[in-house]
Amino acid sequence: MITLENLQGHWRRDWIRAPEFEDTKTRVHWMQAGALFADLRVPLDRPDVTGMTCLADMGPSSLGVLMQAEGFAGHITVQDSKCTWHRQINWHGVPEQSDIGLMSFDVAGGLIEDGVLAEYRELWQAVPHQKLRGTRVSCGEMSGVLIENDDVFLFGIGAEPRGTSTDLIAELASGTVEIAALQYHFASAYVLGSWENGLGTGALSTNPFYEGQVVLERRKGLVWQSVAFDGHCRTQPLLLGQCHQR
Repeated sequence: MITLENLQGHWRRDWIRAPEFEDTKTRVHWMQAGALFADLRVPLDRPDVTGMTCLADMGPSSLGVLMQAEGFAGHITVQDSKCTWHRQINWHGVPEQSDIGLMSFDVAGGLIEDGVLAEYRELWQAVPHQKLRGTRVSCGEMSGVLIENDDVFLFGIGAEPRGTSTDLIAELASGTVEIAALQYHFASAYVLGSWENGLGTGALSTNPFYEGQVVLERRKGLVWQSVAFDGHCRTQPLLLGQCHQR
């Protein structure tokens, strides 16, 4: 029987398989601390941003490729080995259905997730880390989750999900997208990174312009160095909620 305790830690996905579909290349990270989680999924092949300074420098087709990434965060519940991911925030808007997986371990110690409401199987491997702690965070109208220890972090923050990203993706493909819609969508941030001397530097993100940059800073509190669609950077304090540790 899989319990909440079994799911603690940093998990990296090896593959997902579904009817007529298999993906081994998307970089998928899931961090779990207590009941809180954050999840980031970034395809291996992305547009080259060399020489660019911000998302606004990218064309609609390149932005459409970036939209293939995923990010979401919230809390889980586990019952009878079935894990439900309750998405407080979700980069692609309101999910079409609940996210529920039947969890088990294979003989090699890998974590198997079988879809309950959809036909798929995923294989996850544990990434060795010191114990993680999870904290709910907020900044203005945005909220999210920070999962971290003294070495690594996975940070997700965004507005409460509304609608879906389907229309935005279609508008990018047709060249009819409005800048305001892109600014709103890319205001959210999902970033995996590492800590050093109180500075949290991004390594992988839904927004490539967070990568290699300081995203979080520990000052008297915790601050977020947000990067807007037009590249404007802003230092914003994060309000911290209750901390969960496992």
